[in-house]
Amino acid sequence: MVNPVSVQRDRSDIYQQALDDFGITELLSRLSNFSHPNFDAAYLVERQELENLAVILIQRLTNSLESNLIASYLSAIEQGKSDLVLSQINVEIPPPSIELPNHFPNVEIPRFLYGDKLRWVSSDDVTDWGIAIGRFYSFAPHRCCWMWRYLIWLAKDSPSAAWTIADTAWEEDLEPFAPAEAS
Repeated sequence: MVNPVSVQRDRSDIYQQALDDFGITELLSRLSNFSHPNFDAAYLVERQELENLAVILIQRLTNSLESNLIASYLSAIEQGKSDLVLSQINVEIPPPSIELPNHFPNVEIPRFLYGDKLRWVSSDDVTDWGIAIGRFYSFAPHRCCWMWRYLIWLAKDSPSAAWTIADTAWEEDLEPFAPAEAS
């Protein structure tokens, strides 16, 4: 059953309120108005890029929180002094480590094997496809973590085959492809 427009609007309002309450709206606004000498302010950042950056910043902040900071804050709340702690919090986010993970080679099993027919995930019907001929575990700066990356030998009728024979893609950007799907 389709929800009435008022229910859909209420959910949208609730979602927006949650974004406001958790400071996400303010974070996105600050990112969209960002200015720095090392950044070309003429570059127009797309909404999805801003949202991806917000996710990365929140993940890095979460990973950098120290137990002493959390314990101090919780203790201050318990004593009714949270306003004093908030004014003194200065969290410095460390750069991501690009060292091989400590648990390597015990990492998640790759989804795809050599020889698998794959295509890039796309909302459009026009996308590249080919065969996995290699893979490697690499640091993914867009996710601030390590992930599988694949080397794909492009099919001759793949759109990008006009200027290249192979390309790389992160595992999350690929999906299985059955040649019968080709149009």
